[in-house]
Amino acid sequence: MDTNQKRRQHRKTPSYKYSFRLNEEQNIRFNELLCKAGLEHNRSRFIVKRIFGEEFVVVRRDPSKVQFVARLNDFYFQFQKLGNNYNQIVKAVNVHFSNVAIPHQVAMLEQHTRELKALSHEILNLAKQAKEWLRI
Repeated sequence: MDTNQKRRQHRKTPSYKYSFRLNEEQNIRFNELLCKAGLEHNRSRFIVKRIFGEEFVVVRRDPSKVQFVARLNDFYFQFQKLGNNYNQIVKAVNVHFSNVAIPHQVAMLEQHTRELKALSHEILNLAKQAKEWLRI
């Protein structure tokens, strides 16, 4: 028995239909509930979940939060690229510089490493502050 047949057996399509009528006031309230639940495009799912007391989660998208997360992701990827470049720089210093020049190059690299570390701490602090705002 293939997986499609198994899925059809477990998930039977609903075959019973019910209808009901609402007055104007009830209809307004019903539409408000639909909008709050974010299910205005799937009324039957909303009604079934309400009747049987099933929990449904409302996911609201705040454009500013989406933009913030996107920018944070971009920033993370830029920071990751810096780490890759850092590794390439260390290899180049070891291969192309003499023993006399290496201490100076390493000192410069250490200074930039401290700056990157401070920046990474700032990123982490911002992410922690945003955690409450985003309610993750």
